[in-house]
This record gives sequence, structure tokens and C-alpha cells, in this order.
Amino acid sequence: MQITETTMMLGSSFAVLPLAVCVYWFVRFALEHRRADAAKRMLTYFFGICSVLYSCHCLLYFRYAETGLPAPLEALWAACSLTVYPLYYLYICQLTAQPASTRQKAFVLVPGLLVALAILVWNNRTTDAVRQVMTALQVIDVVAYGYRRLHAFDRRLTDLYAETEDKSVRSLRILLVAVMLTSLNSFVLNILGREFIIASQWLIAFGLGPIAMLLFALGLIGHSRSFRTEQFLADNPPEAVPVAPADNKELGAKIEHLMVTQAYYLRQDITLTAVAREVGSCRTYVSNYINQEMRCSFSDYVNRLRIEHAKMVMLQHARHGGISKFSTIATDAGFSGEQSFFRNFRKFTGTTPAAWLEAQTRKE
Repeated sequence: MQITETTMMLGSSFAVLPLAVCVYWFVRFALEHRRADAAKRMLTYFFGICSVLYSCHCLLYFRYAETGLPAPLEALWAACSLTVYPLYYLYICQLTAQPASTRQKAFVLVPGLLVALAILVWNNRTTDAVRQVMTALQVIDVVAYGYRRLHAFDRRLTDLYAETEDKSVRSLRILLVAVMLTSLNSFVLNILGREFIIASQWLIAFGLGPIAMLLFALGLIGHSRSFRTEQFLADNPPEAVPVAPADNKELGAKIEHLMVTQAYYLRQDITLTAVAREVGSCRTYVSNYINQEMRCSFSDYVNRLRIEHAKMVMLQHARHGGISKFSTIATDAGFSGEQSFFRNFRKFTGTTPAAWLEAQTRKE
């Protein structure tokens, strides 16, 4: 198949783009490897394998566009392509405080090594079809089980912390949907064949462009995440569950006295563990009471009290002709900053603090 110089230049540019992204993040994570947590160390391995994978892509576009990769490079490419998705899942496991065992981590390498060996021995269409089927199964498993783990972890966060702004894994759940769409895109391009893709300028861009953006987003989210799994485990230690309280109303009265009468919700960075300790109970009972009796998470319970306090302060300022400084009100109400205050205010009132205050002022 005749390949024009323009096509080769475009193909080479897009072949280099995912490799450049992977090498960049691999170097960033590797430099911080010693002081990084387990989740970021897993991303170091992930981007390292991805760098090897897209190095093979570059060799294909630069040198072996017409003949295809030699069997050893083809085997290396297949081994890496069948390792990246399991590594991504291991990253999710580390991130959600459910690390895989050593045996499970070792099993990550098995599919890629078996397919690589098959390519070295046979190297025919059957082995390539097996690789594609195994990749599709990996994508389905990673998206399904990974999304479920991330969703469950977010629920655990809202039941443990009052504020989850810097702890939530919602962005990674969205990224998993992008992984599924990008993998579907790659699967269609694999069916079309490499020669057909290389000869088409738009297919090269359509195939490798989204992958580069997805990899960059993953690296950015993973690198900027400051909340460590170790912190979650420290705030959520195993506990010996005591005998259930004889009167559930008694526990509720203690919680209300602490949170409302003593205004415990005004403290920053409070956790369910601290509240349970203050009322002389355990996290399980306190969490169950809030979830079942109040029909909300611990986070919503605390932040609703904070918003009501903030509304009262804003009205007092307005009645005395003062100006409401939202940053100060947010801090005084127990929020870590304006971003968390604005998000929760809109969540519980459906509008912004300024719009709500203007409406209340007109009523009065």
C-alpha cells in the first residue's frame, strides 16, 4: 500500500503524542516514587508499561509501516497491551483502600506473557484474534468492577467525612466511561486493520488523539490527588462493635445534643469517628442512625447544619446593613473554603448564596 509523505508525517505525529504523554508522566511519578503512596506507585508502573507499548507504536509508524512489526516486537507490544488494563484496575484497588494480594498482582502478567509466547511460536491471525478478545474482556471487567469499587468508595467517604472535596473519586468514575469509549474506538480500528489506518490521516488522528488525551487526564488526576489511602485507613480503623444500644432514641439524642446544641458541626475536618467517640458509641451505630433515621449521609447531615448556620449569619449581616463576606462565612460555618461552601449551598438550596440572600432581603 502506497503511503504518502504527508500521511507518514501525520501518522508519526500522532504516534509520538501518546508516547510523549506516557514518558512525561512516567518520569514525574518515578521522581516522586519513594515518597509517593501505593496508588501513585502503581501509576508509575502503569505509565512505564504504556511507554513501552507506545514505543512499539512509534516503531510501527516510523520503520515498519509497510511490513509490520517483527515477531519479537509484536510479542512485546501484545504483552504490554494486555498488562495496562489490569494495572489500571490495581491502581483503582489501591485508591479505594482495597489493595490486591501479591498473587493477584503477579497474575496481571500472565495473559500478556501467554499471548506473547503464542505470537513468538505461531504469529498468525488466530493469536491476534485471541489478543483482541482478551483485551475486550479486560476492558469490560475493569470498567464494571472498577466503577463499582469507585462508587462504593465515594459512599464510604460521605459516611466518614463531612467534606469530601479533595477526597472524592468521581472524576475517575467519569474517566472510566471515557476508557470504555476509547477502547471501543480502538476495537473498531483493530477490525479495520493497521495498514488501512496508517494510510488514512483522519483514522490515525481519530485513533491516537483520544488515547493521548485520556492518558494525560489520568496522569493529571492521579498526580494532583493529595488525599492518601493511608489517611483514610487511619481515620477508619477497625473497631470492636459494642453491644447495640437499648434505646435508639438515646443515641439520637446524644448526636443531636453534640451536633446541634454544642454546635460541633462548626469544627473543620470533623469525621464520623470523632463524633462516635464524643457520643460514646461506635461508627457503625452512629452511621446507621444517620442513614436510616435522618435518611442522609454523614456528610449531608453535617453540611446541611452548616448551610443553615451560614444562612442565619448572612441574614444577620443584611439586617444590620453589613456585607456578607462569603469566604469568612464559609470558614466560620466549618467549611474548608468557598468552593465547598458554594457547592453545598447550591446542593441544599438550589441557588447561590448571593441569589438566596437577595431573595430573602426582598421578602423582608
